[in-house]
Formats: sequence, structure tokens, C-alpha cells
Amino acid sequence: MEEERSISNGKLFFIIFILLIISTVLWARFISTKGLIVKEYPVYNTNITDNFDGLKIVQFSDLLYGRTVNKSDVDKLVTKINELKPDIVVFTGNLFDKDTIVNNNLKNDIEKKLSKINAKLYKFAIYGNLDKKIDNYDILMKNAGFTVLSNSSDLVYYNGTAPIFVSGLDSMLANSMDVDTTLSPLKEEQYQDCYKIVITHEPDSYDKFKDYNVDLVLSGHSLNGQVRVPFVGAIKNKKGSLKYNNAYYKIGNTDMYISGGIGTSNYSFRWFNKPSINLYRLYKK
Repeated sequence: MEEERSISNGKLFFIIFILLIISTVLWARFISTKGLIVKEYPVYNTNITDNFDGLKIVQFSDLLYGRTVNKSDVDKLVTKINELKPDIVVFTGNLFDKDTIVNNNLKNDIEKKLSKINAKLYKFAIYGNLDKKIDNYDILMKNAGFTVLSNSSDLVYYNGTAPIFVSGLDSMLANSMDVDTTLSPLKEEQYQDCYKIVITHEPDSYDKFKDYNVDLVLSGHSLNGQVRVPFVGAIKNKKGSLKYNNAYYKIGNTDMYISGGIGTSNYSFRWFNKPSINLYRLYKK
């Protein structure tokens, strides 16, 4: 009798264990990959001038459309960004998933949706490693109202003469990043006290330009690990984000933020890492 009860308990435990695994997989696939959270960060720096005190920057990254992200998700993303009323919007690369068949109709649809994103001053975009494989990616983003920074820089002016210096680097993994050409102006005296932002897709590329002493780095690619375990962190990290993959790093005088992204890469799961966008408020220190 006791042996039969032991066998029954064992079967019950096994069934519960299997159901727990199935529930976890379904949750990671269908629940954790949906929804959108906003991670808000105050950024303080002495180089932020009075005219930019309180400036709002929204960053979204790694849309990776086609794996777990669909058109409805993009509509919700656009709505959420516009609700935040950003001054500047930054896209840090990888628009489509590598397995997505990208035809002209799809590109036109995504272009129209992204064009509805509103920013008071600028919308910036850079190339991710996957974007280099998309024909006319730059045209799509420009038609959507984004200034594509491809190893290039721009000056943002607002209510004053002191600008913010914004540079965008091409993908390190695509072997198209040109640090010295892009950031050489920072050596000029006129930009020494200017607040300096570098937008780069792969966070590990930071080590290639750390000597330029920039104030703010905005990056993506890592998805913050995509699958995370509490108190442990990312289970597996991708090339290009092996060293830097968490949400935030303070390195010397540089604040580096890495977006957790919207979509998924390689496998269609997220775990303790919901799709997210970042909202930064710049404050004069």
C-alpha cells in the first residue's frame, strides 16, 4: 500500500514538473515577448547647458520585426513613444530579424508606421549589423523622418547657442565602423565643453572610442541578454555584447545605457526581460 502511494506521488510530481516546464516555455514565448515597458533614467552632467536642462530623449532598439514583433506591436510602440512627447528619438539599429523576408511592401509598411513617431527636435538612426544587409535601409529611415548617422555627426541646437554633439557609428560586427573619422572633431577646442553623445549598435564597441571621453553612449544589440535570471543576469550573451550587456554602466565620466530592445533574436523567447524602450531626461549638474 505504501509502495503504491509512493508510486502515485512520484507520478504526480512528474506531471507537475512537466506542466511547470510547459507553462514556463509558453509564458516565455507568448507573454514575456509582448507588452512594452518604459525604463526612465535621469542623466546628470556638468556639460549639459541651461537650454538643454530637462531634454527628453527616447531610445528604441532592435525592433527585429518578423520573429515575435508584428505590425500591431509597431503601432503600440509608436503610440507609446508619442505619449512620452520626446525632444529627440534615437533608433540604435536592427530593424528586421535576420530570418524575415523583407520585400518592398513590408518596407513601405514599416516606413509609414515609423514616420508617425513625433519628436520635437530630431529623430536619429544608425545601422545595426543586420541593417547592413537590407537594401535601401537608409532611404527607408530617411523617408520615415530619421536622420541616419552613418559614421557621421550632427549638432543639435535648441533655445541657445551651445549645441549637443551627436555622433552615430556604423556596426562593428559589419566591419563598417570608422571611429577616428567620426569622432575626430571632438579633439577640436570648440567641442571640449560640449555635451557629447555617441550612438552605437554594439556596446562592446565602446572600448574602441573610450579615449574620446564622451558623456553619453546609447547602444543596443545585447537585448540585455534576452533571457535573464534574477540575481544572476543574462544566461547567454551575443558577440558584440560579451563585455557590456547590462542596462547601465558608469565608466569614468561616461554614462553608457544599453537598450533591452523590442524583439527577439535567434530564439523566440524572453525571460525576466520584457520588451522595453528607454526614456532619458538630461539635467544640468
